[in-house]
Amino acid sequence: MTERFTRAHMKPLIEPYGLCEAVRHGNTLYLAGQTGMDEGHSIVEGGLKAQALQAFRNIKDVVTCAGGRAESLVSLTWYLAESPRSMMEDALDVTAAREEVFPGLVAASTAVRVKALLTPEILIEVQAVCAL
Repeated sequence: MTERFTRAHMKPLIEPYGLCEAVRHGNTLYLAGQTGMDEGHSIVEGGLKAQALQAFRNIKDVVTCAGGRAESLVSLTWYLAESPRSMMEDALDVTAAREEVFPGLVAASTAVRVKALLTPEILIEVQAVCAL
C-alpha cells in the first residue's frame, strides 16, 4: 500500500504530469527532488547556498506534510549543476545550508555533479528518504 503526498501550492505544477512530491510505502517516505523553488513558484536568488536552503526547507515541509519528522531523514542525494567552482566548494555551501535547516542531522549523503537540471537557473536538486 502506498500513499502519495504533494503540498497544495505544488499540485498545479506537478500533478498534470502524474507526479507527486513524496510516496509513503510502509514506514518509509521517498521524496522527489526538491529545488530552490519558493511557494510562489520562483527560484530563490542568491546562488547555490540560498537555493540549497530553500530545497532543504522544502524537504522539511514535505516530510511534515506526510506526517514525518525531519530528524528521521536517512538519506540525501544532492544533484549540483555544473559550476566554475570546485565540487568541494559547492559541497561546503550545501553542507552549511543543510546544517542550518537540520542542525545535527546525520544522514547518508551523496553528491553528484550534473551538466544541467530542469531549467538553467536551478543550481541544486535534493532527493531524500525518511524513516517514519
